[in-house]
Amino acid sequence: MAAAAPILPVEEAVVKYFFFLCLDEQVSFSASLKVLGDLKAANRIDEGHRSHWVQALHRWKTKIKKIRGRSWSENAAAPGFEFHSEMEIANWVSFISAADPDEVEAVLLSRVLGFTDDDIARGLEVTEGTVRYRVGRGLRHLGGYIYA
Repeated sequence: MAAAAPILPVEEAVVKYFFFLCLDEQVSFSASLKVLGDLKAANRIDEGHRSHWVQALHRWKTKIKKIRGRSWSENAAAPGFEFHSEMEIANWVSFISAADPDEVEAVLLSRVLGFTDDDIARGLEVTEGTVRYRVGRGLRHLGGYIYA
């Protein structure tokens, strides 16, 4: 089993979730502000509420197409996300375009953002077995692009 990703602060986890889901910095920034506002209003920002983070992210996932992009800087050339020079995003783009959305979300939450199976299961209101199944199928699908 792959090593879990390190636990991210809520702000970083939320922004990365939306970026890897829609691959648009401005939309991910706008969506992140909305989710973080909801979590703050509900007093669920601390790490003890990680399953609530998953629940909020999942709830906003369906609304992402309606969100208008918003820049985080007046300077259009300001740096946004910076990828490691060896990161190949094309495989991820192929994966999110073709895979089952539930599997994409499971891989993103588990392997990219480091949420535990328990946090994901409670947040999505499914069993841990369902989470592991989705992650496994998603990783096999993603692996097909990486090793093709």
